[in-house]
Amino acid sequence: MPGKSKRRGRWAPNAATASLALLAGVTGLADAAIAQDARAQALLDKVITAQGGMQAWQSLQDLTFTLTRIVFGPQGEEAAASKSLYYLKQQGKARVESITGKGVKVEGFDGEKPWVTVDGKPDSGAEALRLAQFQSANWWYWMGVPFKLKDPGVILTYKGTAAFRGKPVEILEATFQPGVGSTSDRYSYWIDPKTGRILFVEFQLQPGVWPGVGGPTPNRSEWLDYKQVGPFTMHTRRVFYGDAKLNHRTMVILFGDFQVNAGLDDKLFRAP
Repeated sequence: MPGKSKRRGRWAPNAATASLALLAGVTGLADAAIAQDARAQALLDKVITAQGGMQAWQSLQDLTFTLTRIVFGPQGEEAAASKSLYYLKQQGKARVESITGKGVKVEGFDGEKPWVTVDGKPDSGAEALRLAQFQSANWWYWMGVPFKLKDPGVILTYKGTAAFRGKPVEILEATFQPGVGSTSDRYSYWIDPKTGRILFVEFQLQPGVWPGVGGPTPNRSEWLDYKQVGPFTMHTRRVFYGDAKLNHRTMVILFGDFQVNAGLDDKLFRAP
């Protein structure tokens, strides 16, 4: 069967060449992914340094601050305003005190169980308790950015460059490995490469995990007014927008009255 042997001889080099090309392509993609990952980590390290350094975060025991929330209507008018006092302590503990029309509302999470009181009376409603636990998960994350982007299971991707308010920025995307947390949230951080400061954040939250949180529309917020807070450099004003062009403000959050490592007592986080 000389003809068949000749056919094999003619095609074998082509198959080998194709295999080598495929291997080279795969190797090239892997090298590109490694380079991209290294660039993402280098950018994150720059942000962490600008915010005070990882050692400062690892030394944080507790944090107290006030949060003023101003909500705007469809015509840009101020529609509502509120102010809350936040206490955070390691192991996920949180306590939030807010003035409401029904009296002082206190939402607590002792690291294991949430609790709520309104005007001194317990509120054992399922949604109220879930929202109390959300206060812990939400604000430990946001006050921990960028440091928590070093947590196991966080996937960082360098997304290239863009412009924001006329400034060049580099974009860092954070997603999560399966089983990390309980969501498939996605965050994009727009970073000033000169200062290492986060200027803008766009994030997509998975609906149904927390009451009233998440949906098809991404959240967009501009981070402003950086100030020294103990060992940290933190933004103190966050402006939310309802459109991609950032023309329509929906809410402003103001942070103030910071106290770092004040020695908060665990009793503060326990249900009364």
